[in-house]
Amino acid sequence: MAPLERSKTIQSFCFSIVVVFFFFGFIELLLRLSGFEPVFRYKSYTIPSWMEEMDPVVLEKYQEFVAGQGFVSEDAYAYEPDLRYGYRLKPNFSTTVQNYSSALMVDKLPPWTIVSDAEGFRVPSMNSTKVEASARTLYVLGDSSSFGWGVEYEKSYSALLTKKLNSISPFNLRNLSLPGFSSFQGKLLLQDMDGVEKGDWVILSYGWNDAYSSLQTDRRQYELRNSMAGKINWRLKNLLLFRWMRSFGLPKRTSIQKQGLRVPLEQYRENLEALMEGVREKGGNPIFVNVCNPVAYQDAAQQTIGNKNSPFFNFPSALEPYLSTVHDRFPDLLVTYFEAYGESMEDDPMLAFLFPDRCHPNEIGHSLMAEVLFETFKKKIGNQGEQAKKKS
Repeated sequence: MAPLERSKTIQSFCFSIVVVFFFFGFIELLLRLSGFEPVFRYKSYTIPSWMEEMDPVVLEKYQEFVAGQGFVSEDAYAYEPDLRYGYRLKPNFSTTVQNYSSALMVDKLPPWTIVSDAEGFRVPSMNSTKVEASARTLYVLGDSSSFGWGVEYEKSYSALLTKKLNSISPFNLRNLSLPGFSSFQGKLLLQDMDGVEKGDWVILSYGWNDAYSSLQTDRRQYELRNSMAGKINWRLKNLLLFRWMRSFGLPKRTSIQKQGLRVPLEQYRENLEALMEGVREKGGNPIFVNVCNPVAYQDAAQQTIGNKNSPFFNFPSALEPYLSTVHDRFPDLLVTYFEAYGESMEDDPMLAFLFPDRCHPNEIGHSLMAEVLFETFKKKIGNQGEQAKKKS
């Protein structure tokens, strides 16, 4: 009887395990089908749980920012965890962002939409872009400024630049920029790009996020996340059931004393060199757009790009010559921003181009950036055409 009883005990145990797995699997399925958005709480605010993947120092600063701002920006819910990059835009996603700048600007700034494709990259709101097989492609790898944060896709500098380029030569646009990305994440993106061909152009624009304080570098976080133990831990943590249970309470993070940078300056130089060389190895033409970089990173970028003999643009300072023309060229937009900013615009005329953070270009800024870039592209493309004629 003992062997029979032991067999029944083992069968009961196995059946219990199967039931438990089936039960939790069923709950996981229900959560996924319901579109459940896991969050965690900080004071009186609910923050999307993908942000738990952030470095502790970065997350702590974001929480302080939310507390000071008074709300979580609506675009924060447009992202999801990603094993390779840490996070990325949700695929096949669409949302309209109403409040996104500061508590003083609530309901004063124009809403904007985020629409993504199946790969999780931003695309036009109406998906109206026609891809021409014979055309060259303009790729954009950058952070939130190149993503077009705060403006419609069609009003971003890359979309406006592509429209201008099509007046002289057929061009498609592929914008792979993502808010918060550093040059290290850009390097990963470039490694995953297979479509770059000879004659294509690649805009690179990283630096602000590289210089952000953190406990660990982006490179170290990537290594830990993609180790065998890290992958197992990451997949378990990203079960919706686990995140749902965590939403009832998140242990308070302790203040971090020892801090570094997401991408130290020397690694930043190395990443830029790897990006430039990687673009050229694929047959593309690299160009660097510097937006709101800290001085040390701006200088490093300018020197590195100069050593590679590639065009370098520094925004928003490159827009200063256009200040006197803004009123006549963008009267309606200027009124919109003046009504939102008030006296701040009188104190700082550069707000004609920028959002209140004095970093991200607004719709006027994007339009002028496209103009500045187009002048250089026009010359470069013209020179390439002349060289091609001479060879033929």
